[in-house]
Amino acid sequence: MQFSGFDIIQLTLFLVSLTVFAQKPAPLYLKLFPVYLFLSLIDGIVVGYLQSHGRTNTGVANSWGIIEFCFYFFVLRSLIVNVKIKRFILFVIFLFPVLALINLHFQKQVGFNPINFTIGSLITVSFCIYYFFELFQRAESQSLTRLPAFWIATAILFNVVLTFPFFSFISFMTKMPELVYKNIVAIFYVINILTSTLYSIGFLCRIRIRKSIL
Repeated sequence: MQFSGFDIIQLTLFLVSLTVFAQKPAPLYLKLFPVYLFLSLIDGIVVGYLQSHGRTNTGVANSWGIIEFCFYFFVLRSLIVNVKIKRFILFVIFLFPVLALINLHFQKQVGFNPINFTIGSLITVSFCIYYFFELFQRAESQSLTRLPAFWIATAILFNVVLTFPFFSFISFMTKMPELVYKNIVAIFYVINILTSTLYSIGFLCRIRIRKSIL
């Protein structure tokens, strides 16, 4: 089985995410990130395997997309303080997968499902914006460089906002020229690396390095 560059990046990020257990106590959303990243790695391997064998992989990708958005909602709910918004997000976590699965069931054409992706992206961006609004409205001052929540939310927002237009563009194309495909893949590599960097900072910024006095 051949691993793609995306798989290598995902594997590296998964290993970095294990460092969240080095600094205790770790919030629940951070503890669940290694599980999410491992499952994301498996998803990428399966999708790549199906594609290399000429088999349809959009069913796996569409299903994983629903799980991924629900995880984003859960993480952002953990970061947000407002109780009413947290309750609303909990409602969305239960409602979104139900409606998304119904939409997949009635999808007439085999392929990427743009409706679920668009709705999931808009909801995620809305929750991210609210988190940043709430963060900068707080009276107490805090160093963002050592705040995992800030880096995690930034990574989620960065990834969704930048990938959304490309997935939207792809969904409207029946046949993609090879040159366009290669350029989009290259752009996704850049987005993936930058997103992984933001996630890594979020995982590592909690670790305090003790300086020894000689």
